Amino acid sequence: MTTISLNRNAVKLVQDAIDHAEEFQIKSWKADCGATLVDMGLSCPGSWKAGQVFVEAGFGGQGRAGYGRFEIGPFTVPSIDVWVDNPVLAVVASQAGCWELGKGAFAEIGSGPARAVALADRWSGHGYRDPDPSAVVVQLQTTRVPSDELCRFVATACHVEPEQVYVVFAPTACLVGAIQVASRTVEQVMIKLFLRGFDIHAVKFGFGTAPVAPLSGDEGEIMGRANDALFYGATTVLYADVPDEAITSILPTFTFDVNSGEFWGMPFARIFERFDRNWFAVPDLVDSPAKVIINSLRTGHSFVGGQINLGVLARSYFGYEL
Repeated sequence: MTTISLNRNAVKLVQDAIDHAEEFQIKSWKADCGATLVDMGLSCPGSWKAGQVFVEAGFGGQGRAGYGRFEIGPFTVPSIDVWVDNPVLAVVASQAGCWELGKGAFAEIGSGPARAVALADRWSGHGYRDPDPSAVVVQLQTTRVPSDELCRFVATACHVEPEQVYVVFAPTACLVGAIQVASRTVEQVMIKLFLRGFDIHAVKFGFGTAPVAPLSGDEGEIMGRANDALFYGATTVLYADVPDEAITSILPTFTFDVNSGEFWGMPFARIFERFDRNWFAVPDLVDSPAKVIINSLRTGHSFVGGQINLGVLARSYFGYEL
C-alpha cells in the first residue's frame, strides 16, 4: 500500500500560501464548521505564485507548475507548463475536475486530492487510498464563497472532521482561474486514454503546455477563452511503457481536430452556450485535447496526433484574423 498522501502534500502547499497570504495576494478564514476557506481570486487579486499553488495542490504534490510564453501571430501570451509524476495519482485520482458540487449553468466542480478520499466519481481512486485524515478540495468555476453546507458535505464524503477540510477556490474570471484551466493538459489526455481502454497505469510521466487566456471580468467570456487554450492551444507529452501498436491504434481517435465535426473551429464560448453553460452536458468529442505526443519507453519511438489552431485563439483572445 502506498505511503504517498496526496492530501497531506496539498495541505503543506496550501498552508504555506496561507502563511504568505499578503505576498500571494490571497485570503483565508475559517467557515462556521471549522473548515479552512482559501480565496485565490474571488475577492482578492490572486497572483502567479497563487496559480502555481492552486495547480500543484490539485496534483497532490505529484507535479510541478511553471510559466513560459506562447506566440499567437503578433501576440505573445503566457503559458502554464506542468511536469507530472505518477500521472494516475496526480491527475486522474486528484486533479480531474469531475466531482459535481452544483447544478445548472456554471455549476461548481470539485477537483483535487479530496476526490481520492471521497471516491465520489468514476475517475477517483484507481486502487489508491490516502492514509492522511485531511481533505483538500479545489473548487472550480465558482462565483460565490463556498457555503458551510458544502464544507460539511465534503467532510462527510471524505469521512473526516470539518476542521480537516480545506476548500481552495477561484472563479474562472481571474488570473488563478485562467491558469488552472490551462494547466489541465495532462489530465485531459489521461482521462481520454482511460475512456478508450488504454492502460493508463503504463503512463509514467507527463508534460503539458497551454496558453493562459487574456482576462475578462465576464465569467462566460473567460470560460470560453480559457477552454480554447486547451481545445486549440494545448500540447501534451506522455511517456508510456507500452508497445508502439498500443499508441498508434488509439492516438488518432481522441484529439479535437479538423476531423472532429461541426464544433471544431468554433470558439468554446459558442459551444458552451449550445449546452446551456453546463459542463456535464458538453460532448466527450468536444472536451478533447488539441495536440498529443506519446513516447514509447519500450521502443523509443514517439507519435503525434491532433493539431494546434492559432486562428481560433487569435479570434477568441484578440478579435484578430491571422
